[in-house]
Amino acid sequence: MQYRFFGKTGWRVSIVGLGCWQFGGAITLDGKPDGWTGVTDADSIATVKRAVDFGINFFDTADMYGWGHSEEIIGKALQDIAYRERVYIATKVGFWHDEGNRRTINETRDYILRACEASLRRLQTSYIDLYQCHLWRTTRWEEFLNAFELLQRQGKIRFYGVSTTDMDMVEHFDARRNLAAVQANYNLLDRRAEREILPYCRARGIAFLARGTLARGLLSGKYDKQSRFDANDIRSNWIEPGNGVEFDRSIEIVQRLKPIAQRYGFRLSQFAIKFVLQHVGVSTALVGSKNPAQMEDNATATYLAPITREEQAEIEAALVGGESEANSPQI
Repeated sequence: MQYRFFGKTGWRVSIVGLGCWQFGGAITLDGKPDGWTGVTDADSIATVKRAVDFGINFFDTADMYGWGHSEEIIGKALQDIAYRERVYIATKVGFWHDEGNRRTINETRDYILRACEASLRRLQTSYIDLYQCHLWRTTRWEEFLNAFELLQRQGKIRFYGVSTTDMDMVEHFDARRNLAAVQANYNLLDRRAEREILPYCRARGIAFLARGTLARGLLSGKYDKQSRFDANDIRSNWIEPGNGVEFDRSIEIVQRLKPIAQRYGFRLSQFAIKFVLQHVGVSTALVGSKNPAQMEDNATATYLAPITREEQAEIEAALVGGESEANSPQI
């Protein structure tokens, strides 16, 4: 496994990090699926442990993934690691739900402090390495900063970050020049971060976490326009009325990319991971895996040769006229 410096923190993190949303399983939010089916706790725990064996040392989750279940899985899986300092745990705060499983937005300092305590219990740890605002937008960013700074003083978190695709949110959370990391969508189908966020982070020593590296599996190459998904799986939203056109457009791009990857000895998923890692501003690419075999396949991409200029040119040609910059759901 290769490692990169994580912004101003001094950490060296694996260039592929394990995205852990899927470990939360299937939930319903605002009347729609907002989790993943086909995941077992046994596979999830085995995936985390195998990731550590592979040298992956960065794990990203959120308290809303399975309403805390993803955090619980990570907590259980990492208990067998002899040294807690061998790994970096990142989680997020801001979203929760009411009794009707409707999304709630939580922006107060007191809520953030309570949520942190709950995450610490589920993760079975005394501190969180990176605590992130999960809200895509908020006007109460100062309350987050005040809460984060208090938690730092208390030793409950080491650094803080923000998960967003909006540049103004990044600037707000960096107002005190202590922002450690930004997590934003970045993949072959969504390159908006290249415009402002990636250059901003690189110039200021802020770590960049690429989320959605495989676009929830679209860039695995497994799907076509006839693909259908479990009604309880969040990916069923792709083919809802109003979303089908964008789904078909993304599949067309994927079909143009697949032969390029294959010609150079890559599976498309590996090609997609390599593309994200080519950007010098990316600290780590977060990739979700449901089981150890998927994790090993994704991690293997780090051992393959870099994408060449010729391959990059072919990628650009495949994306021309079809690059997807839809409002991808935040994760």
